Amino acid sequence: MPEEREAIDSFAFAQSLLLKGGDVERRFSLICLDNSFEIVLRAFLLKRGVKRELVDAIKTVSDLLFRCEKAGLEVSEQEKHFLYEMHQRRNMVYHGKVVMLPTRRDLEAWSNIVSSLIMKVTEINPFEYFKTKGHERVSVNPVDLEYVAFLERNFRKKPPYAPKLTWWSEIQRDVIEAGEKWDLYVHYRPRWPFFIPTLILIKCNTQNEPIDKDYLLFLESKALLLKNEKKVWRVWLGVISSNGFSREAITRAEDHEGKSLGLILVNPKLKQFHSSLRGQCKKALKWIITW
Repeated sequence: MPEEREAIDSFAFAQSLLLKGGDVERRFSLICLDNSFEIVLRAFLLKRGVKRELVDAIKTVSDLLFRCEKAGLEVSEQEKHFLYEMHQRRNMVYHGKVVMLPTRRDLEAWSNIVSSLIMKVTEINPFEYFKTKGHERVSVNPVDLEYVAFLERNFRKKPPYAPKLTWWSEIQRDVIEAGEKWDLYVHYRPRWPFFIPTLILIKCNTQNEPIDKDYLLFLESKALLLKNEKKVWRVWLGVISSNGFSREAITRAEDHEGKSLGLILVNPKLKQFHSSLRGQCKKALKWIITW
């Protein structure tokens, strides 16, 4: 859900500020951490089927936490004590009622509790997400992001098969699925008579080095996991890297069987792609390659 992604991103940003350790950084780290705590509680209620207008009508954190407990969220008395303390300190700092900022030790303790809440709601470890620096976009090559933006526009304008009988859904940027951050996530459901539910995932290289075979296999496993989770028939995985691919990764793509997963490696900088052109790989090719 968008609220879940926002809570995780806010938590990760709080951790990046905390690492810098200055007074200003600790102040904003506290604010981001408290925002993450409140957003993930609202996400929990929405996932439990509470109408959005009712969730938006809840004004206080104490009432929000109370309603979450009633809906089945398990929070110990000690955790609630620390969360209320964090929220109260945040309000005092935010409104200028105190000068003393929380110590790094306090922020780390509060981070552990907020992380536990996020884990319960999203089943994603926000600390692991932060360690992989998946929340940072600066490491992605601008050429790769430009390619993804072009694909997104193309997907919205040019559906496959008969345009009047098909549509795209769930086109999302920077979405977190199965613990991995994707740059473009498209759940394609063509209408009858071409009803072949298809999941399209685009992943940009976030490292300043070529993508190796091990990471490629990791992405394939995540893609197949999402295929089963979304209950689709096939999944097309496009890996975008202007920094290239290792020889082993290219060999893996060129030898791919393409049965239920279509794998395409794309280097938009050199306008090169690598694929086996078998099965789903061939079908995915004309939707992931733009030249």
